[in-house]
Amino acid sequence: MGKCTEIQAHQLRNFKSLSKKALDKVVKTSEQLFLPKGSIVFEENQHLNRLYCIKEGACKFSTLDNLGQEHILRFLGEGEVMGKRSLVSNKGAKVSATTLTDTVLCSFDKNEILQNLKTNADFCNDLLNAFVEDISINEHTRIIFCTHNGIKKRLASLLLYLADKFGQEPNGKLFIRLKREDMAAVLGTSQEYVVNLLTYFKRKKLIKIERSEVFIVSKRGLNEMILKN
Repeated sequence: MGKCTEIQAHQLRNFKSLSKKALDKVVKTSEQLFLPKGSIVFEENQHLNRLYCIKEGACKFSTLDNLGQEHILRFLGEGEVMGKRSLVSNKGAKVSATTLTDTVLCSFDKNEILQNLKTNADFCNDLLNAFVEDISINEHTRIIFCTHNGIKKRLASLLLYLADKFGQEPNGKLFIRLKREDMAAVLGTSQEYVVNLLTYFKRKKLIKIERSEVFIVSKRGLNEMILKN
């Protein structure tokens, strides 16, 4: 799809700390990629030679346990950057990255990015701030999906989180369509139980479901469910 002339990487301030000359060199190494929903961007333990920025769409980070069960750790949206840790550590990726929707990515050559990290203190600081932001995001999601809460409360939290992070249409439909198996992987339960809980939420008029799409009817009701003892 050509080069990435418009960079959307808010975690790195859209590369604004680079000089025009340095930015031009980075853009020359760039590649804009279109990946359909369900595509693997990179796999756990894979050594990466590219840095990835989400221009359009959404992705998930996940790992597999010893039994081959997937555990979803994080959702990422437009402007977020993938592959930072592997970039600077020269180690394999700690997670797999998979597209949740049809997604457009910008990828950049690792060596060109590393060169700018070595010579540009401001760009290096941007990367450090991105790591700090990741820690804050991970801590926030751990609180939202705290395993001390029951699955029902955590599913309500997940729906509100998706609405807040990725947005909704005016009729309440979540912009991101998350598969039931992905919801189950986040919550550490079975797909069947998630389906039953969604049906329960629907009966309580907290959500609507049409052709597997979820519409939030009452954010207040979902919040009240989370706060119940």
